[in-house]
Amino acid sequence: MAATYREIVVRGDGKLLKGFIRGYQIGHATESGIFFCADHPIDTRRLRERLTLRGDHVHLMCKERLRQSFLAAIQRATDLEFELVSDEKVSGASFEFEFDTYSRKVGSEIKNLLENLPEGLEVADYAPEETVDAKARGAELYSPVHEYRFQGKGKIAGDFERLLDFHAALAANAFVEARDISIEH
Repeated sequence: MAATYREIVVRGDGKLLKGFIRGYQIGHATESGIFFCADHPIDTRRLRERLTLRGDHVHLMCKERLRQSFLAAIQRATDLEFELVSDEKVSGASFEFEFDTYSRKVGSEIKNLLENLPEGLEVADYAPEETVDAKARGAELYSPVHEYRFQGKGKIAGDFERLLDFHAALAANAFVEARDISIEH
């Protein structure tokens, strides 16, 4: 079963909060479960927040199982002047991608990634197009016609942590544009 997450926004010094969370993780013997959105390709820019939030705001993704103890720790740290701004349940996470390559090797790598999605992820609106033009065989890199082309686009959705890892794997390919991860409430 996929973990449930909360998007938590805290007002306060981001570096201080990062150190605080590291101390929290060490104290609770947990290495994962709280993610700084700024450290990952996560889109947190919502119009409502742009218009209303003032000062330093840190967006975090937190596993539901850690939420109560983490929020209690924030409230006990009154001398650090952290303020809980919002705490919303995440209903989904996804990102869109597109690719275009003239290399069979790269095309094979992309196909392999998309055909072997980790458990808990699914692809939607996937529209690949693979063309082979035998008449263009031997064309140079900057030729207007290429023997092989593989292009497509789609959307990957599912478990947040697996999505983060898969986004990194897909984005590591120079021929793939993986857009920021969108969080839905």
